[in-house]
Amino acid sequence: MINRGYLLGDRYRIIDTLGEGGMSNVYLAEDIILQRKVAVKILRMDLQKEPQILARFQREALATSELSHPNIVMVLDVGTDYGLPYMVMEYVDGPDLKDYIRKNTPLDLHDVIRIMDQILSAMTLAHKHNVIHRDLKPQNILMDKRGNIKIADFGIAVALNQNSVTQTNSAVGSVHYMSPEQTRGGLVTKQSDIYSLGIILYELITGSVPFNGDSAVAIALKHAQEPIPSIKEKDEKVPQSLENVVLRATAKDPRLRYASAYEMQVDLDTSLEKQRANEPPFLANNGLNNDETIVLPNFKANRTSATTEQAKKSIAKDEQKKSPIFFQNLRKYKWWWIFVGLAAITVVGLMFFVLFGRNNNEVRIPNVTNLTESRARSRLENLGLKIGSIKHKNSNSIEKGKIIKTSPPAGKNIKQGRYINLYVSDGAKIIRVPDVTGENYQVAASKLESMGFQVIRANQFSNSVAPENVITQSIAADVEVKPAQTTITLSVSKGRNEHIDYNLVKLPNLSTYSLKSAQIYAHRHNLILQVSPTYSNKVKKGMIISMSPSAGTAVQRGSTVIVSVSEGPKREQDFTVTKTFTVNYENNEGAIDSKQNHVQIYISDDSHSVKNIYRDLYIKRDVNFSIPFVLKNNSGILKVVRDGQTILNEKVHK
Repeated sequence: MINRGYLLGDRYRIIDTLGEGGMSNVYLAEDIILQRKVAVKILRMDLQKEPQILARFQREALATSELSHPNIVMVLDVGTDYGLPYMVMEYVDGPDLKDYIRKNTPLDLHDVIRIMDQILSAMTLAHKHNVIHRDLKPQNILMDKRGNIKIADFGIAVALNQNSVTQTNSAVGSVHYMSPEQTRGGLVTKQSDIYSLGIILYELITGSVPFNGDSAVAIALKHAQEPIPSIKEKDEKVPQSLENVVLRATAKDPRLRYASAYEMQVDLDTSLEKQRANEPPFLANNGLNNDETIVLPNFKANRTSATTEQAKKSIAKDEQKKSPIFFQNLRKYKWWWIFVGLAAITVVGLMFFVLFGRNNNEVRIPNVTNLTESRARSRLENLGLKIGSIKHKNSNSIEKGKIIKTSPPAGKNIKQGRYINLYVSDGAKIIRVPDVTGENYQVAASKLESMGFQVIRANQFSNSVAPENVITQSIAADVEVKPAQTTITLSVSKGRNEHIDYNLVKLPNLSTYSLKSAQIYAHRHNLILQVSPTYSNKVKKGMIISMSPSAGTAVQRGSTVIVSVSEGPKREQDFTVTKTFTVNYENNEGAIDSKQNHVQIYISDDSHSVKNIYRDLYIKRDVNFSIPFVLKNNSGILKVVRDGQTILNEKVHK
């Protein structure tokens, strides 16, 4: 337990305890440099020497730091304090989803979809980065005061009790939300996360989890063997189409679940539409007749196994109790029911003929969003439709090469033989980050937000930058990124700090310092340290080689000191050649889109094959390119194709 007031890592002052778990504790702290509240997760002191637990903690930090999404808790810093690992995250001032459900049940169904959309959007990004959460549950989903969702706890279980299983190489996660394959200690995939998402959706709709029991084993067996309880029996106002989303996400067989979180989100977003009101229930062979023994290795032997035969007997008794007398006596009237059924089929057939018999040459345009172009073509042509123009657009949510939408749109009735235009994704738009340092914060933030970036403000004192102007930006200018997936933090000047002494500082000889020691010195004396990595055969990696201004120079506080830091000896495989060239824009009147050129670049070096496209883009003006080639022994190849014509094909040498 860390005491209040403790300064962690010379930067984060502990304010209060937010939560205590089996592997780590979470504290509310203040970042004394940026003067903001943060959440600090610290590995418990008694677990520091456990290599498996330490690896999980490090895996969580690595996994979460790679995910930049507005609905995922942002990792701000990772470090150690006297050997104690810690992770600094953004502080979410609000309840977890479990508390929110408990206090606000029943939720409006539109609110349910709003919340679930944010969760699914975050998990779509995580799965694209091949990050599987493994422990999705409302307790790991936070909500700020504006209702924004933030998913936390990637890669590490925080609660050790009878309802959690955390043994390595076995079932991991909260048993109330655990997929059947997890209860068996089997392979955990993205579909395992989708099962958990389905259980969370069930709880958002009904206010409770589908399965409860006296022990974790009993609950796990129900997940593996029993069907999900009917939502419509609890609330008949819930449309069947919405319950179908839960049923498909929680299919016992992972192959029957949604292929991706995005596919589940698309289905969920249309579940309240009127045209889906009479949708039949989703049915799947959920493997309930599988007599395989279910084993949870983390529990005592007398609790770790149970056969499906016992579960079937229990289910049969429960169903017999629940079945109304009307259905129990159904067999007595079976011939009467057959007559009624045949009459109903006849009536429906006549209605169908009256309504649609005259329009048998019309078809409904299917939804081909997120399909590849070839699969979309096949599906449309099989319905008697023709493919019109193919248009390419950037998309932040659809993978490159897959269909964004059709024109006319999906769901519209259209005569066979008509043309359908396809919009194909070129992936997320990539642009260069502008330089906004020195600009007024409001102007800089508006500029970045209009380009699609999310902007975070961080205030700090400055002796040289005017108040409300940007001192630094977290992503350097001219770096190419995807705006929809990028957050930029702008450090904004608060002006001079009258409590800081801005007298001259005499610089010591930093060539005897490590980089970390130099950073600590610069922080204590209000200096800005600019690091320049340099290869060196003489100076140990991480040590300072040289500095500017030189040692003994008197500089003002707030000044910048440039240090050259050793990267160690330069390895042979580090040898790179940068090839610079220009692709000229040509106005091609005969092209599909004469306002832009389609440019494809192919390279061959130690890391790339000329058979694969290195860059694929459209240009509207002359563009300069600088391509790095990693060349150890062989020469490289550069090939450039513009609108289908090869305009450059040459070898690249060391």
